[in-house]
Amino acid sequence: MNPKFEGVPACLHAFCGWTGLLVLVCVATLVQGQEPRLRAASEIESARPFLRWDRPTYRNYALQNYANYPNHSFPYEDAPRAYYGPLGDYLIRGYDLYSWEETRIPGQEFGSAIFKPNEMYQLVWYKVYDGVVVGRDGYGGWGYSFVVADNMIARLSPLTLSMTSFNGFRLDISTPRLQLTGMGSRIERPHTYQEEGLFWAIERTHYADESTMLLGSRAQVDLGRLKMGLNWANAHVYQSTQPGNGLKGRLKPAQPLMDWIVVRFSDDSPLDRTGGAVVQEVQLVVNGQSRPDLVPRVVRHHGGIGPQVGTLSQRTGKVAVVQYTQFGGHRLFYRGRDDMPLYADYLYRLDQEEGVDVSANADPEGLRAIFKVESPEEALRADGAEQLVFLFDVSQEPVVESVQVEALLGNDYRVDVALLSNVNPRAKAYYGEYLSTFYRPVLRSPGNVRDLGNLKRRRFGIGEDTGVFTYSADLNLSLPGLEVQGEYARSALYQRYPGERDGQPVFDDSPRFADRNSAAFLNATRWFGRGRLGAEIFAINPGFTTSLRTFLNRGTHRRNNTNLIGMYNQTVYWDMVEDNDDGDRFPDRRVGNLVGFSNDSQAHDVDGVFLDQDEDNDGWPETNRDGDLIPDSEEPFLMFHVEPNAYAYGLDRNHNDEPDPREDDGEVDYPYDYDQRGYHLFGQLDLTPNWSLALGRYATAQIAGGGRNYSSYALLTYQRPGIDRLRQLFFENSLRRVQDDIADEYVSWDENADRTRNFSFRGLSRGNVIDAFIHDYPPIFSFRFVPDLMFYQDSYVNETYLEARLRPWSTLNVVQKMRLRLNWQQGGRLYNGLFQKDRRLDFHTWVSRIEYTWHWGRLKVTPQYKIMVLQLVDRDKDRRLRDDFRSIPILRLECPLLLRTTLRAGIQGWGPVPYLRHDRVASRFSFEQRTSFATLTNHSKYFGYELVTIMGLRQNQKEYETKFLDARDFDGLTFFVRAMVGFTLYGQPL
Repeated sequence: MNPKFEGVPACLHAFCGWTGLLVLVCVATLVQGQEPRLRAASEIESARPFLRWDRPTYRNYALQNYANYPNHSFPYEDAPRAYYGPLGDYLIRGYDLYSWEETRIPGQEFGSAIFKPNEMYQLVWYKVYDGVVVGRDGYGGWGYSFVVADNMIARLSPLTLSMTSFNGFRLDISTPRLQLTGMGSRIERPHTYQEEGLFWAIERTHYADESTMLLGSRAQVDLGRLKMGLNWANAHVYQSTQPGNGLKGRLKPAQPLMDWIVVRFSDDSPLDRTGGAVVQEVQLVVNGQSRPDLVPRVVRHHGGIGPQVGTLSQRTGKVAVVQYTQFGGHRLFYRGRDDMPLYADYLYRLDQEEGVDVSANADPEGLRAIFKVESPEEALRADGAEQLVFLFDVSQEPVVESVQVEALLGNDYRVDVALLSNVNPRAKAYYGEYLSTFYRPVLRSPGNVRDLGNLKRRRFGIGEDTGVFTYSADLNLSLPGLEVQGEYARSALYQRYPGERDGQPVFDDSPRFADRNSAAFLNATRWFGRGRLGAEIFAINPGFTTSLRTFLNRGTHRRNNTNLIGMYNQTVYWDMVEDNDDGDRFPDRRVGNLVGFSNDSQAHDVDGVFLDQDEDNDGWPETNRDGDLIPDSEEPFLMFHVEPNAYAYGLDRNHNDEPDPREDDGEVDYPYDYDQRGYHLFGQLDLTPNWSLALGRYATAQIAGGGRNYSSYALLTYQRPGIDRLRQLFFENSLRRVQDDIADEYVSWDENADRTRNFSFRGLSRGNVIDAFIHDYPPIFSFRFVPDLMFYQDSYVNETYLEARLRPWSTLNVVQKMRLRLNWQQGGRLYNGLFQKDRRLDFHTWVSRIEYTWHWGRLKVTPQYKIMVLQLVDRDKDRRLRDDFRSIPILRLECPLLLRTTLRAGIQGWGPVPYLRHDRVASRFSFEQRTSFATLTNHSKYFGYELVTIMGLRQNQKEYETKFLDARDFDGLTFFVRAMVGFTLYGQPL
């Protein structure tokens, strides 16, 4: 270890002891008021009484003005954002106009960057039609409204239709007791400008032969305190030039014909590694007749493995493993919908089993070691991560109009199906010859059976989607002291096999079949005096769906198809209930250039998902106030007011260590989690104006999966608003008995912190974000799935959070935050057969911030100091799993030189007192950093516009403790010039 790091954390940890906290609370009685500070992201998340997520509800626009996205007003395309300087000082609310940077750091890709909007603002400022047209009329309590729009907000109910990317029309009608809504959209290729030059885009008219249509309607009866609604939504594929179209849909004429049917059997509860699928007597049923002569080939392997196929290197004599061909140009993933069979590996392994030399196209040893060929005549079993893949060759069948699979199944099984099409018979390798669909779940066993008590012969159909229906009834009852909400919904997913006769498609001859299922919830709350009681029940069955999967191709039907639109594997998913946890105009998972307002091909929210971290509603999180590519929690000066997400506190009902209000779950926005049913009972009593006590019990179980989430809890809360010198005091303690073995992974959005890129300082406004994607620049935000570590399978948990904000006198500000979570894991064998160690896990965070302001004439001097501590400790082994300590000294200087010109300077870390990060667990993350800034800022007004120009100089030095990683050390110097424009009266009433 570097000697200059030794001893520092120990002495500073002592400073952060409980005694220091008690002193701060006592000082609270001596302090006075405080002027407003820079707003930072809240670290306290309010409790959510129900397990149900509150989702935006239905609105009728017949008698009310159509509600557009917040802060939209001519002539601005979107809300201006608040800009902050490199020292965190507020500059302006407006738009980026100009930026120039010269950076000198060894190894960077670019050192000079100039930004100019060119014609973007001309398009924005002179645009009269911005994608919305509204016509309305009425008299008294009667009226109607007709809206035509791109990217429209369209919601019927949380279980039928809820979208922010709806492109089409809606008609709202309102009478004193009845409200009606109807809507329609051609959701596939709805724009005229996205594919100009192609044969279907002529003179800004976008033609379509086959496409996908979305329809929906709602009828709501208003009886005063009781409101009841009926909802209906449908998405279906149609071909406008052919007869026989209906709401159940049809297959696309370019749908490939099928050559192989791939059926995968696996364990539906793989974590217990036992009691998995038992499979035997698997056979095809073709055109209603059992076909034992179509003998499947069977391959066994573990999930999560990589391909062993590739190209033979003439230089090394080895096979260079490659990914399968990505049809469509863009590799779009669908968050859990991108699972596809390793079909080339299977086919080469089967060839290898028959004595064929496959070394030119695959790694023979890897194939033999990973993929095991099984006999279809035997009773087979797949436990844990094992998978049994049955491959049926139907390419030689002269007539195929319908296909079913029949099998004798038992225990905890899951069945998925994928289809292979020969799209390039001349290809030299299987991975270029075939096109595969993604796996589709078709059958799952209820619960987690392990004794073969459910052994039964099952039959299921094989096909591709043609249409989906959802319909529901909902109610809202509001009485004095009582509120009841609920909804019951049904779904029907229609499918057809892509039938063929003598190599020619006969899709309309194939019988249509449907998968039906339901979802429901009911909430009730009773208020009385100083308390309330609540109850909720819910069930979202695994077969319930509001999504439609279709093939996407602009060509005619033939076996050798090419996809020129740009969707991965020529597949697109249409969601009538979107995944949009942050509620902005971009769904968290999108269809890109097929429905987006801009010609991009991104499958995710282009401006990131930062839940509950945008309190000023400017579209940018408080964790990135300067709008650059570096998180504020890792950026000099700005890190004083911001902590990483791991320091945030909030209730965590699914026990994955991510506060519920900040969790991006990666699933469509149903009110409850998919494949779960359960109940929740709770009560809350206000003991005093500041103290409250809540008690509750919830029990959730997976319907098809075998997991459960049981919890009994008590929650004691104290909240005291700002009084004199005490600006805020919040205390909460929760005691929980938890039994949760449902793995709830979540999505974490990370900012690209690559300091070598040429635009590392200039923030990208929302319009520029889209522009960056169009021109294939690296994305600002990227997401990753964070697994649930399953720390609460059987635990007693106590968690305490305390936050105090003090201002002892007018020039001194103190913030103290403390969080401690104790997790007593119960040892032994759990109900699901897994074994858990008996241990205690302690999670502790500590944040101390102190800031003093001193005026010397026109010069303002502000020293700041911040300490951050995060620890996760296994107490039984006395072993630290995480241990991060940061010491952040800052000195700021500000001096107005002229009426509109201000000089600012800042130093974070200097000489023997650097910004220090010390990681005891992973020393490679430990470093010292010294940063200095000097800026000259001018505020001016010109013809009603507010202009800000800023130029400055930045020096940044960073030295890592682990010397064998010296390549990360740097000493950089940057000069920058920037200009911004804002509108003083923007968003204010005239």
